[in-house]
Amino acid sequence: MMKFKFLICILLFGFLFFNFCSLPAKELEREARVIFVKGDVKVQKAAQAGWIAAKEDMLLTDGDTAKTGKGAAIELSFDNEKKNVVRLEENSTAILRGKMLKQIELPQGRIRSLVKSLRKESSFEIKTPTVVAGARGSGWDVDTSEKKDNVKAFEDEIFVRSYDQQGKLIKEIYVREGWEVAIERFQAPGELIELTSNDRNDWNSWREDLNDRVQTGGPSEDNRSGGFNNVETIQQATEKQGDFKEQILETEDTKKVEDRIEQNNTQDKPAGSSGGSSEPEYP
Repeated sequence: MMKFKFLICILLFGFLFFNFCSLPAKELEREARVIFVKGDVKVQKAAQAGWIAAKEDMLLTDGDTAKTGKGAAIELSFDNEKKNVVRLEENSTAILRGKMLKQIELPQGRIRSLVKSLRKESSFEIKTPTVVAGARGSGWDVDTSEKKDNVKAFEDEIFVRSYDQQGKLIKEIYVREGWEVAIERFQAPGELIELTSNDRNDWNSWREDLNDRVQTGGPSEDNRSGGFNNVETIQQATEKQGDFKEQILETEDTKKVEDRIEQNNTQDKPAGSSGGSSEPEYP
C-alpha cells in the first residue's frame, strides 16, 4: 500500500513539474522588448515624466508609452520566440496595459498586431477610445482617428466590440480573414468590406521582412543589401552598369579583331611555307 501511494505521489509530482516547465515562455513574459526602431520614436516610462529615445533591446512594461513621429515606426515583441509582435506606425501613440501586457491602448494612430502563440484562454487586445479589437491568434490592423476606427483582419479571425460614451457595450462582431470594418465614434460596427490587394500586399511584405529579421538577424527594412536608399545610390549603380557594359563590348570587339587576324594569317600564308605572314586587312 505504501509503495502504491509513493508511486502515485511520484507520478503526480512529475505531472505537475512537466506542466510547469512546458508553460510557454511568452505566457510568463511581463516585459515587451523593442526589436525594431525606425525614425523618431520616443518612450515614456510609467514612473517618469520625460521622454527618451527608443532603442533596440529596450524593455517596456505596464504603463509605459511609445510615440512615433512622421515616417517613424517601432516594433515590440512580447515573447522570447518573437511570435507575438506589434508594430506602431507613424504619428501614433500606444500605452502598454496589464501585468502580462495583454492589452495596448491606442489613443491615436495605427498599430499592427501579429499574435500567433497564446493559450486558448488568453487573448490580446487593442483598445481605442471607443473600440476593442482582439484575438487569441491572428493578424490585424487597428487605425483610430477622431471620427472613426478601422479594423482589418489579415489572418484568422478577430473580435471587434464598440462602446458608447458611458463605456457600455453596443455590439460585438467577428471579422474573418480578408475583411475590414469601419466603426463610427460611439456607434455599432458598420458593414464588412473586403480588403484590397494593396492591403494584402502590404501585410505580406511586412510579414516577410519581419520573418527575415527574426530568423537571420539580417538588415532592417531600410538597409537590405541591394536596396536603393536614395537617388545618389541609383546613379552610382547606373554608372557601374554602364562601365560594365562598356567593358563587355570592348572585350567582344577585341576578340573579333583577334579572330579576324588569325583567319587572315591562315588564308595569306603560302602552302607549305613555314615563315612569316602578310599584314592583315582590317574591315
